[in-house]
Amino acid sequence: MNGNADNIRRINHMGIFTRIKDIAAADMHRLLDQVEDPISMAKHYIRQLEDQIDQARSALETQMAAEQRYDLLLASTAAIINKRERQAKFAVERNQDDIAAIAIQEKLHHAKLHQTYTEQRETVRKQAETLRSELNRLQKVHTELSDKLTFLLVRANAVNTIRETAKTAPSSDISKISRGFERMEQKLMSVEAGTLANPSEDKLTDWSQQQEVQEELAKLKAPKQSC
Repeated sequence: MNGNADNIRRINHMGIFTRIKDIAAADMHRLLDQVEDPISMAKHYIRQLEDQIDQARSALETQMAAEQRYDLLLASTAAIINKRERQAKFAVERNQDDIAAIAIQEKLHHAKLHQTYTEQRETVRKQAETLRSELNRLQKVHTELSDKLTFLLVRANAVNTIRETAKTAPSSDISKISRGFERMEQKLMSVEAGTLANPSEDKLTDWSQQQEVQEELAKLKAPKQSC
């Protein structure tokens, strides 16, 4: 069972929690905003966090398994203590002091084991709680960094879009297009103005044609009227 404590010490020596504390202390959001390539930095930290989360989760599973084993040991040891106590009482009732002494000796031995297992079980429980707390904190930082990365990707996409737009449609071209539309608009306005003026001219032309028609018609009717 001492291997579990060694396991925790090895994990701590690996710096799982120390590194993430350094990240938090450095104000990761400010740091990411200042670096030359914040997206690569964020991805790097996220990969580190994911590795540390996997290690912490594995260590926590080991501790939880150790807790269960200690629970079984405590239960079996308590059963032996009760059994030896009954045997000692039964031997005393039969005046079998030698057998009673052996049973009592076994009982005391397992009582000490039970106390040792209880203390070790409590140590494992506390270590598991520490691991669980640190794992939750690692996951929280991972979420924060993932959100930060998403925001950075959105910003980067917007910047790239603006750059591509500037390449495909420079400001000089946009100005030319705008001037072209203005000329088209002015021409259209001129056409519209001319169209509005045409109806009166058309009426005048129609009236002139009708007068000519009437004059020609009068000429044709003149010989007939003479007769």
